[in-house]
Amino acid sequence: MDDELLVNGLIDVTVKAKQVCPTKLLVFDLGTDQLVARYDFPEEFVKQDSLYSNILVDVRGNDCLNVHAYLTDVWRFGLVVFSLKTMRGWRVKNVEFEWTDGIFGLALSPYSNYNPDRTLFFHPMSSFREFTVKTSVICNETGWSDVKDAFKVIGQSRGKNGQVSASRIDRNGIMFFNLVTRDSVGCWDTRKPYKRSNLGVVAENAETLVFPNDLKVDHEQRQSVWVISNKLPLYLYEGLDENQVNFRIMSAFVDEAVKNTICDPNASDYDTYQEFSDDEDCY
Repeated sequence: MDDELLVNGLIDVTVKAKQVCPTKLLVFDLGTDQLVARYDFPEEFVKQDSLYSNILVDVRGNDCLNVHAYLTDVWRFGLVVFSLKTMRGWRVKNVEFEWTDGIFGLALSPYSNYNPDRTLFFHPMSSFREFTVKTSVICNETGWSDVKDAFKVIGQSRGKNGQVSASRIDRNGIMFFNLVTRDSVGCWDTRKPYKRSNLGVVAENAETLVFPNDLKVDHEQRQSVWVISNKLPLYLYEGLDENQVNFRIMSAFVDEAVKNTICDPNASDYDTYQEFSDDEDCY
């Protein structure tokens, strides 16, 4: 089994970022802990103030060669697509949307032999909106820019305090996402319309989820959602108190997490769109 690691090469990003080594993608064999592939980003991929912050690996079935990785540039409004088969990468940028702080969170729809063209969901952390693009578009190195209206805004705005950091989707199509200004972890059944009445909350805690920064869904037979939280807001303004717990790793089984929420596949009262005012429907 292989896994990929993104190294952005930056330090002191909250003060004055310093590029101490090239941005690169490393591929490891988890069975042997050996490095099996390395891809150094070309200079044109690393713009002034670039910060690559997130990676999502697209593996389909048992095909371990035709694999793509999607990497987000959170400060310079771009997405890099890397092909393990060709050992090539290309930078995708869409001028139709002005992503205020670049792309941050990524999630992939489940893979199916019946529908092999997966959907990539993405968002900036500053936006209350969710965007999508088909992977068949962005995985076309030479033709992605020729596809019109490939990048789409879906559904409603998440509304006030709807900023999201990381997100992931389990094999049943349930998206989990970190609501960073609400000390919460949210959820959405992707088979239902994207509207506020279909967005649930599976966890909320003003102490343990002060800043839910990262989130993953594992590949076990009974899947779990994993969340990393830290006290970044306190660190930026006051520093960290070493006598307190400042970093946490938490998990829950996905079926237990969504039980009795609107994200539960058994919840079906989602046909009517919720009313909302114009001032709430903002980016």
